[in-house]
Amino acid sequence: MNKPQMWIVAISPFVFGYLLNYVMLEFNWYGAIITFISALFYLYWFFAGRMSANWTKSRKESILVGNSFAILSYVLLMFQVVSGNFFSGIMGIAPQMFYLPALRLAAQVENILLFFHPTRYLWSIYSVAFMLMIAVYYAGYLRARPGP
Repeated sequence: MNKPQMWIVAISPFVFGYLLNYVMLEFNWYGAIITFISALFYLYWFFAGRMSANWTKSRKESILVGNSFAILSYVLLMFQVVSGNFFSGIMGIAPQMFYLPALRLAAQVENILLFFHPTRYLWSIYSVAFMLMIAVYYAGYLRARPGP
């Protein structure tokens, strides 16, 4: 698979994360507007999965290539959380920026799933965001190419 558009889509959450970080800091955006932007991001990710059906031969290829940076970012984040040392520079910031557009809705889903548990952990919110991104992407793929 040598489709540059697939890799551009896979890396696009980094760009969205950096832009969202900028507007949040520059314009003091928070609350409902960030929730709306997060919902728009998941809608974009659904359509990214849908477009990937035309660019790949199989489900496995679509999910692995489309979410390759999500997987890499998740592994880096979990390594940092487990080790207790957060990296400085691009290796520490990039994985967090990748998930920034997805975190608001992921935190709300986590609140629903763990309503009985008063404490929230960073690793669990990132885990929910990771699972939601893969599920939404896969749903988009299935919408374009239904069947087994």
